[in-house]
Amino acid sequence: MQRASRARKNYSLAIVLAALLLLCGGVWAVRVDAPRLTVENIQETYSLKGSWQFLPGDDMAWASPDYDDSGWGSKLVPGRWDKQGYPESNQFAWYRLTLKFDESLLADRGNFSHLGARIGQIMNAYELYAGGEFLGGVGKLPPLSEPDYDRTLVYAIPASAVAEDGTLVLALRVWGGSDFALSHWGAGPHGGDFRIGDYALLLEASFLSQLPGLLACVLFLGFGCYHIYLYRRNPQIQVYLWYGLLALDIGIYSLMTNQWRYSANLSFLTFEKIEFVAIYLVPALVIQMFWSLLDLQIGKLLRIYQSSFVVAAVLIVLVPGIDIHYYTLEPWQYWIVPLLFFIPSLVIREAYKGHPEARTVLAGVMIFLAACISDLMIDLAGWTSARFMPLGFVAIMVSMAISLANKFTTVLNDLEGQVAQRTSDLSTANRQLAEVARRDPLTSLLNRRGFSDEAQAELGRFVRTGREPSLILADLDSFKEFNDQNGHACGDYVLQKVARLLGDRVRNMDELARWGGEEFMLLLPETSSEGAAQAAEKLRSVIESHEFEYDGLQLSVTMTFGISTFRSGETLEACIARADAALYKGKEAGRNRVSPDNYSGLTVIG
Repeated sequence: MQRASRARKNYSLAIVLAALLLLCGGVWAVRVDAPRLTVENIQETYSLKGSWQFLPGDDMAWASPDYDDSGWGSKLVPGRWDKQGYPESNQFAWYRLTLKFDESLLADRGNFSHLGARIGQIMNAYELYAGGEFLGGVGKLPPLSEPDYDRTLVYAIPASAVAEDGTLVLALRVWGGSDFALSHWGAGPHGGDFRIGDYALLLEASFLSQLPGLLACVLFLGFGCYHIYLYRRNPQIQVYLWYGLLALDIGIYSLMTNQWRYSANLSFLTFEKIEFVAIYLVPALVIQMFWSLLDLQIGKLLRIYQSSFVVAAVLIVLVPGIDIHYYTLEPWQYWIVPLLFFIPSLVIREAYKGHPEARTVLAGVMIFLAACISDLMIDLAGWTSARFMPLGFVAIMVSMAISLANKFTTVLNDLEGQVAQRTSDLSTANRQLAEVARRDPLTSLLNRRGFSDEAQAELGRFVRTGREPSLILADLDSFKEFNDQNGHACGDYVLQKVARLLGDRVRNMDELARWGGEEFMLLLPETSSEGAAQAAEKLRSVIESHEFEYDGLQLSVTMTFGISTFRSGETLEACIARADAALYKGKEAGRNRVSPDNYSGLTVIG
């Protein structure tokens, strides 16, 4: 019995000793695990991501570097709280991290004069302390209670914050927000970079890390403005408008998720409302853009589905406060899931049918789909991964830009074809108008203008060949009295018939024109005066012997012909004047005759 009792005592003592050793070992581990920073760490900056001491509650004494936090738990930074948070502490909690500087740094306290810390995104507000000194914070803690969970800052750490033994204690006082906000989004450090090092290097790194996002924003806004400009130049291509609006919307959203947004002096709530309106409108604009690109009609049910996203964006604007964001974000994420599968299937179907734009955007759509699914799983299923939505937006924008460029090229080629056809039609119409301008509307013969053009060309040939042409000027005798007796309608009928009779009996090479009123002019190329007189006599005889039937009447007319032959060096006007003088002589001699100008009164009478 005594032996058993001593055994039990020894066993209990062993347990107590083991517990003490574990406790001591734990305290020792905390102390030796404190990161030791060297000159290289400071110059190259040192990551603060990892395990920090953590305790729910709120006590300003926890900011002191002398406070013993060895009994605290630990939590990863970055890492969200559970969605219920810590209501027993009014959603307050503290993080502490102890850093130890190498002895080489302690030799010169000037090494700490340019020290800084970069703190990433913490929901919903926080204050930062270094060595017990308040450095700053983001948002406002209760009782003011103003969240600001997207901002990252670089803080200057005073050299006095580093203890004489080279220890630096960083303390974060974090407020997780309202119970309602926590139940939806959680709280705590949730993203961004946490580093310590040279203050200037941290500022430079912070600037450079935000530069790609800013460039993407500028790219999207540039895409948007350019394609809206193209739409104003080509309103028939409506997809330019929707692509431009989508690009502008994504550009605004990109700016709202970038630290550059704080360059504008707006409240955090205003930034968040702009961000949420922009992202809520994306599905509605995507539907409009793709259906326009693929030349498809939006059905009634799809239009209702599309309008629901617009309604969500309007609610964000109209409902004050930030709670509406918590209410709508998760339903919106689930609501877009059908669209993420419907649009790729639609694009694949149209690409299979041979639609050129669908084939071009297919790769961008698939990348965008993968990025959306990845980011949704981060929010809805708790995946730990980088967000690829910016890459998805870039892929869809670039593929759409290529597709629209191809579409623009196609439209431009079609337009060039239409312009060429219109130009050809216009040239034909101009030729027809020019021909009409050369023709007499009553008889369809050449008018004075048309005849003059042909006669001038013939004069040029006469100069080259020496073969003289002749002119015949013919006039219906006493035609004014004929019109007075029978009416102008009858006179027009006779003029048309005379034009047809004359035209049927001249050579193909001859040019016949209505010179004016009842006068007709005939150009006979390579024809002497004698040949012209013989031709005129045949025409005179035909007119004299023809009976014109009009309105039951049998009518007849006669014509007098004046002839002139071109002389070397003579103008067209001079030759016409001689033909007119010969005609006048024929009229004086009794009409109904042929009167050559070079036969001194000699006439050939039918």
